[in-house]
Amino acid sequence: MVNGTQTKCPPVPQRVVTERLIIRPSARSDAPYLRRWWNDPTVMGPGGNMDGMQYDDADMEDWFRRYSDGQDYATHFVICRRDPGETPIGEFYIAYDDRPGCVGFALVIGEKDLWGQGFGREALRGYAAALFASNCCGAMRMDIRRDNVRAIRLCESVGFEVEHIWANGQFQTMILTQDAFERLEDSRSAGETG
Repeated sequence: MVNGTQTKCPPVPQRVVTERLIIRPSARSDAPYLRRWWNDPTVMGPGGNMDGMQYDDADMEDWFRRYSDGQDYATHFVICRRDPGETPIGEFYIAYDDRPGCVGFALVIGEKDLWGQGFGREALRGYAAALFASNCCGAMRMDIRRDNVRAIRLCESVGFEVEHIWANGQFQTMILTQDAFERLEDSRSAGETG
């Protein structure tokens, strides 16, 4: 805390397992995957990095030193297939949000051949369930380009709603509250048993 303001993300779930996925803290062995995804404009463009991020080896080393090494707990995660090698397919990160009881996040499925197969939805639903069950926060926010229709549909399918459209009209902030998530999950469960 600095002057009564939270400066770090609250401790968040460190490992989440779903039917097909494992979400675990990123490790240096993930660097080749992260670099490939981050440097690919097709992967990063929808999030606003239209030319990719163009990381080289030194950038990757610097990133791990700043965001991974020596941290009490992870806020950057790799989404892996639940296979013997835990093959990385994407990334997920949680960020400090200056609004009490809330975290920001972003999610990318970096393996383009897996797009449209529900891995992003499964990762988001699984992590949201674990996050809300941990009682570390009551809401998640994501800033999304308004022309990123796939990301908007993904968020809406999990229960996110538009909270705010940015003044430039290019982005919108979407929010998922614990109550909205649990209501949607309860209705899904009722539909499956009904």
